[in-house]
Amino acid sequence: MKLAVGLIGGALIVALGLGIWFGAGLFHQEPQPRTQLTVRLDTDAVRPLVVRTLFATVRDGTREPRLGYASIAPSGDSVELTILDGVDRDQALARLRELSRQGSAPGAEKFTIADPGGAVLRLMPTPTAIAEGMVRAVDQTIDVLAQRIDSLQLKPTFNREGDDRIVIEIPFQPDTTRLKAFVITPGKLAFRYGDTSVSIDEAKRGQMPAQSEILQDQKGTPYLVEKRIAMSGDNLTDAQAGFDQRTNEPIVTFRFNAVGAREFARVTGEKVGAPMAVVLDSVVLAAPIIREPILGGTGQISGNFTVESANDLAMLLRSGALPAPLTIVEERTLEP
Repeated sequence: MKLAVGLIGGALIVALGLGIWFGAGLFHQEPQPRTQLTVRLDTDAVRPLVVRTLFATVRDGTREPRLGYASIAPSGDSVELTILDGVDRDQALARLRELSRQGSAPGAEKFTIADPGGAVLRLMPTPTAIAEGMVRAVDQTIDVLAQRIDSLQLKPTFNREGDDRIVIEIPFQPDTTRLKAFVITPGKLAFRYGDTSVSIDEAKRGQMPAQSEILQDQKGTPYLVEKRIAMSGDNLTDAQAGFDQRTNEPIVTFRFNAVGAREFARVTGEKVGAPMAVVLDSVVLAAPIIREPILGGTGQISGNFTVESANDLAMLLRSGALPAPLTIVEERTLEP
């Protein structure tokens, strides 16, 4: 056995030499053409994001009773705050100015205060806040796209171009039709109550309830749903494709974090016996009847999926929604 090993070992020197030589030929690849997509963020959609951030900052920063407000809400391109009766106006204004400077560079402010002298104050984000919001939106967009494209095993790289553009490079030429669909899909998930006050036909004939609208599923089937979003998908932590144990049909299961689980229990508990539409980017994925409050923070979407479409949907839900719409402004093939 030792002698055989020795002889084999002697032959292996040659074989290994050949293997290395052949391996170099086998694994050496000529440089491949690369795919490059340039996308642009919708800058008009960033300002509302900044306003919502401003709203949360002011709402949370003025909870003290002595600085309280009667109401606060986003209003167009600003936030309107109504000071409570009995609140010291000067103290409230001082607190707002403090919030405006909090976390900002010296001399910079997050918002200005329009003070006509009444109880209502109008808070406007500054150009600095808008610029910071754009940077955050680009960062978040890259994070979302990285998760989506990584799921396709494409190994993307990202580079910023100006304030609102991102250059995505793929080290070879993939199926660009599917890639582009993944890149520009907003991915906004929402749960909306169905409206059973009138039929679809009645709504189409002009009896549309003011609070509702008609949406369709991928096959064009119409659903009457409330415009109000009962719950968004912001607190979703996971989504996976699978198969229904009863029908063996492809499905997508999802799970919320603790905050989302409580919210899901509340919204499903409020309308037991009524339909709830699961909507992705204004397309109805499913509209099941709520049989009982869902307390575990998990759910299942079934809707005539193929295995691929279930996997694609699960991936979109896991990666989260884009903060602002994207447009592909250039597609190039880069020769080696």
